Amino acid sequence: MKHPHWWTLDVEAPFTIGPRELPGRVWTASGCFAYGLTGHDIAAQDIDSPYAGIGAVVTKTVTPQPRPGNPMPRLVEMPVGAINSIGLENVGFEAFIAETLPALAELAVPTVVSLAATRPEEFGSMVAELHAAGRDMPTWHGVELNLSCPNVAEGGHDFGSSPETVAACVAAARSHLPDRALIAKLTPNVARVAPLAAAAAEAGCDAIAAINTVVGLDVDLKTGRPVLPRRFGGFSGAGIRPIALAKVDEIVREVGIPVVGIGGIDTAEDALKFFALGCVAIQVGTAQMRDPFAAARIVQDLRRAES
Repeated sequence: MKHPHWWTLDVEAPFTIGPRELPGRVWTASGCFAYGLTGHDIAAQDIDSPYAGIGAVVTKTVTPQPRPGNPMPRLVEMPVGAINSIGLENVGFEAFIAETLPALAELAVPTVVSLAATRPEEFGSMVAELHAAGRDMPTWHGVELNLSCPNVAEGGHDFGSSPETVAACVAAARSHLPDRALIAKLTPNVARVAPLAAAAAEAGCDAIAAINTVVGLDVDLKTGRPVLPRRFGGFSGAGIRPIALAKVDEIVREVGIPVVGIGGIDTAEDALKFFALGCVAIQVGTAQMRDPFAAARIVQDLRRAES
């Protein structure tokens, strides 16, 4: 692709978030590349691996207890994205620590662990145990606190829409995470996101991930009913990109904390829009579910012509 004149970043060069140096600026988003354990044995015609050039895989969100997820169907593709109500299906924190985290370390996957809970103290205890288990794993770079998932009945986006609660969750995690990056993933389903970002920053967060999915609903005209059994879900993909850009801009201009941009990033051109607004990194989500090489291809396309 032809690069704009202002583009000077090397997205494959190490950079720092808080106390941690990460190996690159293009990441995969939580839930969109599973735990980062699959795809190591496949190649595309133009890319050796889905992991080529990737700075971090943000894991599928892990909760204190295993979760089976919501009833099917829970992911419905749409013309400009997808709507989902996965319900945080995951193996649970104990199994993640015992099995998944060591497997990620063995494969040398650059990892940011996504955690969700319903009380601030749960974040603290999980991060403490994660740090004890992963302190000697060089490819584990940090934690992303999922404070914004709209698909969980207990907690969900209301849980993360209070600055006081956001601050309490960040503070609980920060006290147990001295040498890894701490990132708060915030909900877009509020009138203004800057107060949430400011609360997270004041509580010790190193960066903000923005945005998570937008609450949405679609209707199946054959039945006259919502396409998801739980009616509402999280809308993601290209359709939310303008919303994501507006929220990112609000945080960058008003709070100044580093921002990892998410929301409808399908191509290198999309990624450049987030970098233009000041994002330090970006995450590829829905596009990665359609094509496991999406993030790697964005890295490839963002390389400087002379590199």
